[in-house]
Amino acid sequence: MLKVVLADVPMAHLKGEAVTESSNLGILYIISYVRKRLKNVEFHYLEPLLSLEEHLSEVEKLKPDVYGTSFTTQKKALGYETIQKVKRLVPDALIIAGGAHPTIDPEDVLMHSETDVCIVGEGEETFRELLAALLENNSSSFHSKLADVKGIVYRDKKGLIQFNPHRELLSDINFLPAWDMVDFSKYDGPVRKKHPFAYLLQARGCPYSCVYCSNPVWKLSKPWLRMRSPENIAEEVKYLYDKGVREIYLRADTFNTELDWAKSVCEKIKDLNLKDLFFQCNLRADKLDEDFAEKLHEINCWLVHIGLESVNNRVLKGVNKMVTYEDIEQTLRTLKKYEIKVYGFFMLYNAWEENGELKYETTEEVENTLETVRKLLKEKLLTYMSWSVANPIIGSKLHDIVEKHDAFSNNKNLPIKLPIPEEEMMGCFKKGLRLQLWNGIVNRQINLRSLKRVRRKLKVILS
Repeated sequence: MLKVVLADVPMAHLKGEAVTESSNLGILYIISYVRKRLKNVEFHYLEPLLSLEEHLSEVEKLKPDVYGTSFTTQKKALGYETIQKVKRLVPDALIIAGGAHPTIDPEDVLMHSETDVCIVGEGEETFRELLAALLENNSSSFHSKLADVKGIVYRDKKGLIQFNPHRELLSDINFLPAWDMVDFSKYDGPVRKKHPFAYLLQARGCPYSCVYCSNPVWKLSKPWLRMRSPENIAEEVKYLYDKGVREIYLRADTFNTELDWAKSVCEKIKDLNLKDLFFQCNLRADKLDEDFAEKLHEINCWLVHIGLESVNNRVLKGVNKMVTYEDIEQTLRTLKKYEIKVYGFFMLYNAWEENGELKYETTEEVENTLETVRKLLKEKLLTYMSWSVANPIIGSKLHDIVEKHDAFSNNKNLPIKLPIPEEEMMGCFKKGLRLQLWNGIVNRQINLRSLKRVRRKLKVILS
């Protein structure tokens, strides 16, 4: 029997932040996929709510043959520390890293941690193939099999880093994650009506190419968007409901990219007749008609999250958002008509490139966005807001542009260095944070679960 531990990096010290909203769907999908196809594999899942000490204690107790973990670039230092300490406890275990950062920069992972193999991109079939090879071969012959496994980066016997070809994306994603391994009572959304609360991934990927976005796991090959069947999604909704879940966040990047499909999903959920179940989802600020808004209302979708970014059409065009402010306002008015609240996400000091020249959002345009947000809040076209400076995340076009123009900043609050006085940029940032905090107080969004986020914002405002 092969004992496998799949784990989030331990983040108990970050409790109260967004990291505790959900268990890791990527890991749960891998477990579900592999255990249906391989016998003699015993899976254990270590959730993110553990402390590092608790995490290591579980590893020491389980003594796995394989330890796999998933982390983002923002959490890579914690990931590397965890891997190093796990390797000391189980030196003979195969260490596998996956998720956003190992996909974007596997070389960094292999150079700075005890990781044996990085999974690049979607992990289900790659992980199955690795475990199958491990079951069929002893440790020495297994290493020679790595050259045949698509979708990995690893060190060979000479210590050289080898990049294997990318793996094709799954054509059939109509299966449920391993929800039986999760205690739903541990997780909570920052904004919700009911508890327990769970995420559901109704589609994978996004067909758009916004300058600031990094979606490496599902953009290594096409199709960039794959959708589950409405029937399969409804099956998962019913499963979660029977487990006691009373609010579900439909967490795909955008729900309304394919409007007819989205409407069919709502219809299948409505047919379940679960009157006390509530929903949230992510939407684009276009492709929303009254019929879809009504269908969202009928399934108790009370809140939608929309990346609005800016109200200036020059900026929206520059970052390749593919929407206009006129689209945004029309969508907000339609949603209000059907009593659906909106959580709007705004990004200031956006940057992009035109004909090789660095372009950016001016302070005047940022002020225009802020003034418009005030108006939208007053008219109740927005209920919640987020306010942050554009961040050149590794893997995004924005990162490449900022690197090309040597525009990285050492100021963690202002990640991009623009030809604008830093005091001026910080002034706009602080104005928006003050509005965000006041709006949170008015809407009773600030509570014990959000205290750490509030403290961070207050520290910036008062600095």
